[in-house]
Amino acid sequence: MKSMTAEQIAHAVGGRAVAAPERAFTGVFTDTRKPVAGGLFVALVGERFDAHAFLADAVAAGAGGVLVSDAAAATSLPADVAVVVTGDTLAALQALAAAVRAAHPAKIAAITGSAGKTTVKDMVAAALRESGAVTRTPGNWNNHIGLPLTLLSTTGDEDFLVLELGMSAPGEIAALTALARPHVGLVTLAAAAHLEFFASVDGIADAKAELYAALAPDAVAVANADDARMFARATALHPRPLVTFGTLAAADVRVAGATVTPDGVRAELVVHGGPVRVDVPALGAHNALNAAAALAVTTALGVDPEAAAASLARHFAPSPHRLALVAAESGLTVLDDCYNANPASTRAALDTLSAVAPRGAVLGAVLGTMRELGPDAAELHQRVGAHAAVVGVTWLAATGEHAADLAEGARRAGIPTILTADDAAGLAAAVRDFAADGRWLLLKGSRGERLERLLDAVSPATSTPSAEVKG
Repeated sequence: MKSMTAEQIAHAVGGRAVAAPERAFTGVFTDTRKPVAGGLFVALVGERFDAHAFLADAVAAGAGGVLVSDAAAATSLPADVAVVVTGDTLAALQALAAAVRAAHPAKIAAITGSAGKTTVKDMVAAALRESGAVTRTPGNWNNHIGLPLTLLSTTGDEDFLVLELGMSAPGEIAALTALARPHVGLVTLAAAAHLEFFASVDGIADAKAELYAALAPDAVAVANADDARMFARATALHPRPLVTFGTLAAADVRVAGATVTPDGVRAELVVHGGPVRVDVPALGAHNALNAAAALAVTTALGVDPEAAAASLARHFAPSPHRLALVAAESGLTVLDDCYNANPASTRAALDTLSAVAPRGAVLGAVLGTMRELGPDAAELHQRVGAHAAVVGVTWLAATGEHAADLAEGARRAGIPTILTADDAAGLAAAVRDFAADGRWLLLKGSRGERLERLLDAVSPATSTPSAEVKG
């Protein structure tokens, strides 16, 4: 953020600067393990923690000031450490981010959805890279703490901000959109995810559609024409300006064709009536649709689609553990997509395994439990297990709470070899036994299953690198 004194920060958050009010800050942090030199440490309070206990640690790590709700906790700090006191430090963090956002001149895109939001966010950032300075949400900083920290990490000199919005409950997307105040808002799709917190996919669609409802009247809504739920909500809540993407003929940015290779996807798009080819350096046919979504956003931001497509091809790389090919010493090829999972993304990963593996290769899959799916979780896991058989998997191992459901679906669909275990560690020996020259293995499961531990079991020799978009 642009330099602000403790006094200015106190004014922005409705607090008081009680020590070193003229000390200036250009950065903020909330974790003493990841300090910002000379930054302002915000002492958040949660159900199981109170960061006021770590003020001395924050100063020792390099903090030049602290934002607290308990003034007494800061009385023992050195006199040159700025202290700002407020009633609620989380609300203050968000208020400070809102002030930074209000002064920022960048064009801003906000992206959410049940699947693909991180990939599309990264594609948008890559597509914009040659059109100006870009900052995007790092990692999964997409919640009520991560979004403010993302905004506060900006310098004020960016031309574009690409922000990811996540949620697990109604109302969260509306609040994040109000904070981000985007010029363009996209929902990738609504699908079965977080059903532990929602009664149905329609409920998820309603929550995602909060983005459209919260957009400013002159902001551009970007909607998936292939997703009837989200398209209907977009047209009802923000009918114009509206840009659509998808495979349907009426889509403003249409996928006209896609060629899948072991190196990526060649997507043939029609962007507002003109043909545009995008060579996407990422596996999976679904990435043609992700590229269409990205170009819908960049076009809405005013960037020439040919220029955006060329920049995307040059600068995009998937984040770690997202459809990365890993070559093991045994000759086994691992398709590592174990960052996270829901039914839609797991089916897409299985489809990708079948598409990129050579004809006749033995296909295996380790599928971890997909979490937060609510009362329909058993059936959803069984369907995914059955889909593994459809794409040609003949060896399947399942882990976690719903391993038996994945196995049941696979068994009914005719997969001959099926194993289950409580966690990834319990499958290490079986994966080593499966590993052999010419075989292919997918790793896919929710983050909590930590399936990346199985990469060590097959002693990977090389992998497809993942790069970060900078600038």
